[in-house]
Amino acid sequence: MLTKEKIREILSKRIEEINSLSIPHFSLLSDINKASKRIKLAIDSGEKIVIIGDYDVDGVSSSAIISEFLNFCGADFEVVIPDRFEDGYGLTPGLLERIKADLIITVDNGITSFDAAEICKKKGIDLIITDHHTPLIDKEGIRLPNALAIVNPKTSPDFPFKEICGAEVAWYLCAALKHEMKLQIDLREYLDILAIAIIADVMPLTHMNRTLVNMGLKRLNKAIKPFSRAIKRYFNKELGAEDIAFQIAPRLNAAGRVAHAKVAFEFLTSKDDEEAFRLFLELDGLNNLRKEIEKEIIQCIEVEEDDGFIVVKGEYHEGVVGIIASRLVHKYKKPAIVFSQKEGILKGSGRSLGNIDIFSLVEECEEMLEGFGGHKMACGLSIKEENFEKFKEALNKKVLQYKDEDFFIEDFVIGELPFSEIDLELLDIIKSFEPYGEANPKPKFIATAEVKHIQNLKDNHYKLILHQNGFYLPAVIFRYDGEFGEVITFKFSVNENNYYQREVQLIIEEIL
Repeated sequence: MLTKEKIREILSKRIEEINSLSIPHFSLLSDINKASKRIKLAIDSGEKIVIIGDYDVDGVSSSAIISEFLNFCGADFEVVIPDRFEDGYGLTPGLLERIKADLIITVDNGITSFDAAEICKKKGIDLIITDHHTPLIDKEGIRLPNALAIVNPKTSPDFPFKEICGAEVAWYLCAALKHEMKLQIDLREYLDILAIAIIADVMPLTHMNRTLVNMGLKRLNKAIKPFSRAIKRYFNKELGAEDIAFQIAPRLNAAGRVAHAKVAFEFLTSKDDEEAFRLFLELDGLNNLRKEIEKEIIQCIEVEEDDGFIVVKGEYHEGVVGIIASRLVHKYKKPAIVFSQKEGILKGSGRSLGNIDIFSLVEECEEMLEGFGGHKMACGLSIKEENFEKFKEALNKKVLQYKDEDFFIEDFVIGELPFSEIDLELLDIIKSFEPYGEANPKPKFIATAEVKHIQNLKDNHYKLILHQNGFYLPAVIFRYDGEFGEVITFKFSVNENNYYQREVQLIIEEIL
């Protein structure tokens, strides 16, 4: 049986935290000094700079940070966030047809933009790539686009912490440019946006990421900018990492999934409180639309149970295939790729689990790919529809190299916890190890208790009163369509409920 002190001991061993002065220096990123010198030249000589972003939270956040910084610098620049449906991902040859620039800077993309880099070269456009995604590797080693500078922790031997998001790379570029131009600006003013990006892009919340998120959450809760005031106005509470992950990030992502990511970009960079709140309500509406589209698709997908790697296609909404892939991974405990088909081309998004490296598996099918990028746990790709069955068969063969124990979804249960140990003191211990997320998951526990009261809140969400050895505790379970026995054994987390007064509430993850 667990005790409060045992829980404190277990959680403390997870944490690798550094102070703000120990965050790695920008100069440890390869090519960053070359990049900052070229940007300074462009600003000083009035050249046209174009920023190419991405349509997810990280890409929009990266675009917002560098946009705010270049505004401060007085640069002549434009931000272009590709349309998921018209342009596809990142810097593409098609996108270049409508761009006029002396200097192009990518943020959160570009590490696989080989064709676009060659076009830039021919047109005399200097290209700076800032990205965090994994570069392609062939028989000769790492393949990189032919760019003036490539700033990426994964191509920087001296940078000690590889798992940072695109917005962090953009923030580092701002730091290098600040140094190059001898500017008086406090880069901490971007940490609220940076924290959102780190959490939304599921970066490990350890080392420098943990430090930056803690600093960013404090700034976010001070509601210094119109976008953060809009968020605080909507939720009316102190915001934590879980609120970012499950409430704010999905709304920001929804713009790029079902409309255009410029809505999210305009929200983050808004200068007016009422405009920011209007945009957040628009994002909220787009997120509700995304949920409806997702629900319809999930209901019609059929999966072949014998497959070790789920690969499906259909006339699905392109903007939600990544979420659908995640749902399939969690339901079937297998890696999944979901393709949206259109005019003979399949555009897909893949998600993985456990030790399954989806990037490597898909990369081995390079001869069938029309486009590809990503990392170990997620990828985006496109193939010709005629190659679908061949591609599916190849992945199902290649995934056989993994053992059964590699196909796991870690549930982070640390032990059986008696009700006698669950109180506000325990809640404070658990909260002291926030923020929770990737590499520092919120602890979960097991318990057995009597069900004394059941209240159906709505949509199969239930509130229970549970009893164990003289102790009563409230609990909530969401989207449950089963029946409750008189006694249940369940997996849960310990949460705080402040509706009437501060009290402990159990969130039931699963009835065992």
